[in-house]
Amino acid sequence: MPAQTTVRDVKKVMKKNANIELLRIISMLMVTMLHALGKSGLLVDISQLGSAGAAGINPANAMAAWVLESLSISAVNIFMLISGYFLINSEFKIKRLAGIVLQILVYTAGSFGAGLLLGVIDKRDVSIYSLLNNFMPVHMEVYWFMTAYTVIYICLPLISKGINAMNEKQHRLMLILLLVYECVIKSLLPFRLTSDTKGYSFFWYLIVFTAGAYFRKYGFRLLNSRGKGLALYFGAAALVLTESFAIRFVITRFGKLEELGMMAALEYNNIFVFLEAVGIFAAFVNAKPMRESIGKVICFLSPMALGVYLLQENFTFRYEWQKWFALESSLTQPLYIMLLKVIGAVAAMYALGTAVDFVRRVYFEALLNPS
Repeated sequence: MPAQTTVRDVKKVMKKNANIELLRIISMLMVTMLHALGKSGLLVDISQLGSAGAAGINPANAMAAWVLESLSISAVNIFMLISGYFLINSEFKIKRLAGIVLQILVYTAGSFGAGLLLGVIDKRDVSIYSLLNNFMPVHMEVYWFMTAYTVIYICLPLISKGINAMNEKQHRLMLILLLVYECVIKSLLPFRLTSDTKGYSFFWYLIVFTAGAYFRKYGFRLLNSRGKGLALYFGAAALVLTESFAIRFVITRFGKLEELGMMAALEYNNIFVFLEAVGIFAAFVNAKPMRESIGKVICFLSPMALGVYLLQENFTFRYEWQKWFALESSLTQPLYIMLLKVIGAVAAMYALGTAVDFVRRVYFEALLNPS
């Protein structure tokens, strides 16, 4: 006879979930870091590091940018692992689907309208294509991740029933075969496969979602402690960085791998990037439950994490907010100045996105639940 669930058991589960919600926040901070580095010119060509002084670039700054990129590149995979971990035991709700689509529309159509009113967007630039981008953002892949996420949520009844119908051996075998097909082979071959979408696809995130569901159902056998998870995370991040340098070396020294490019090591469906996400995910799942008071704050803030992404990747701000903090010029400044500017920009954009999405949530609640 199963033991009766106690209040203490429920609180323990809530505290454990708070660990994962904290990881959700961290993953969005990592996404913001990726956008800060990649869209401000801080990821200079590794081959320039040897002559960086002549170009006025501080070599230590350039190296630091690549280290931060390697530590953050698993962010989107982490977010989808969390989705699979939680959603596999959830029911599809049309209200939830509508909420996702409406949330996206707030950031596309809302900013478009505000841009027109404020004169930021020239009315002469408005076209059918721009209207489609702003009023049909899911179909137009304005946010490629949200398009994949929305389709996965629509397929949730099919996905969950299929996964729950399998036993552990079947689930594990399916997951291994999918990872070999989409992740392992492309990571080992020194050329680009025609089917390789670099992880920017519904199919890849379906695989990651399935992995999250597996960990929810069967746990972590090898990564059964926080230390082991963190060891995999940092080890995989080091391999991502090493592979980037190795590819760049082959390109500059031998003139090979040009079509592959050094960014192949930083693609979402690279095996090391995937393992990096699995490692940190395992670390947080196996971490000790946090204090209840802290957990409540984390669980309050985490639902706004998605809004941070929707704000900073909006067409209006996508390539602009990095300029607010003069990030590109930090390559020529002392290392500590660069780190302060980059980390400060990430923290500021996260705070702004959280505040904006909090306001959105308040208005949504008022509209959906009028008193």
